[in-house]
Amino acid sequence: MINAEENTLICFVYDFFPPVINIRWSKNDEEVMMEAPFIKTVSNSEGVFHVFSYLNFVPQEGDTYSCTVEHEALDEPKTRILVVETNEKSRGPAGPAVCCGLGLILGLLGVAAGTFFFVKGKQCHDAVNIAWI
Repeated sequence: MINAEENTLICFVYDFFPPVINIRWSKNDEEVMMEAPFIKTVSNSEGVFHVFSYLNFVPQEGDTYSCTVEHEALDEPKTRILVVETNEKSRGPAGPAVCCGLGLILGLLGVAAGTFFFVKGKQCHDAVNIAWI
């Protein structure tokens, strides 16, 4: 089942000029009205702008959310879409315990390999000493 806790979608729009931009959110193809759909645009050192737009939502299986951007530099609006899936699908075939265990094992193997190569490298380094006279 879907976890019914509030989440936040973030639409990041970057590298645009001039700074005037329109960002719209929709849920299941219906526009979502927001008080402040985005924070002011910010310029970077290259003279182009970026903005983050946020949408708080409670996920329901099958819902579709989209962020649509309109800007004079675009021939047509650009849209990014998110379809809400169940937790089981997003985890893949293995559960979180299996993924955590696999990550732990791989991490320990990495530490062991790193230690082995460090010791071997140290032995090779100690075998040859060069000094200036």
